[in-house]
Amino acid sequence: MTKVYIIYFFIYAIVGWVLEVSYNGIRAGKYINCGVLNGPWCPIYGFAAVSIILLLNMVDTENKIFLFFASMIIASIIELVTGFVLEKIFHKKWWDYSDKKFNIGGHICAEYSLLWGALCFILYEAIHPMIRAMVFAMPYKLTLTINIIVAILFAIDTIASFNTIIGINKKFKQIERSSEKLGELTSKIGEKIADRGIETAELTSEKRKEFDQRSAEFKEIFEKKSERRILKAFPNLIRDLEDKGYDISEIKEKIKER
Repeated sequence: MTKVYIIYFFIYAIVGWVLEVSYNGIRAGKYINCGVLNGPWCPIYGFAAVSIILLLNMVDTENKIFLFFASMIIASIIELVTGFVLEKIFHKKWWDYSDKKFNIGGHICAEYSLLWGALCFILYEAIHPMIRAMVFAMPYKLTLTINIIVAILFAIDTIASFNTIIGINKKFKQIERSSEKLGELTSKIGEKIADRGIETAELTSEKRKEFDQRSAEFKEIFEKKSERRILKAFPNLIRDLEDKGYDISEIKEKIKER
């Protein structure tokens, strides 16, 4: 039965990705790959779906109210834990529901928990029976082969995406250091210009060159498409830089250009 739940995980992860992309595409009016990973899958949907299927199989009930609330609670717990872990590891919130009523740490809120419940209810009642029939109709060797191939691709994608995220985290620290350095250089240039003399002019020229170099380095941050994709999918990651007063307009423009 393990192979069945593995393929369920991948199927629902892909279904979740399609839903996320469609929803955000309608809102933004353009295609946005809003998953954490590069591939067409959102693991959180896969984990939520498999958890709900396992629970309902153990409970063996057809109570629709229980199905709805069980789906809502399980999905919300997974979203809460995921958001909490990502924030602890990378020191940034990947999504923030702080402006929503009845939220917990900005990671989950009543509005989206209810949507999770409704979505999982529809998936389990309307879509899962068809997926279950399709999976059980597949030969054992075919299911096993699909699981192995997709698992390898998923593992490669996860490792690559994790490395990209680590790189982004390092660059956030670089942005803070560069912004502070640029501020210092700007002040020093202003002070030198206020003075007069050849020696002062030479020093000012040197500071100006250093300032231009720092500016160029700052603008080259997030040149990789994979980094820009994640920042485009999770704009909340760079929002706190703006809150701290850093000028990141160049970076935001690069992200939009992708």
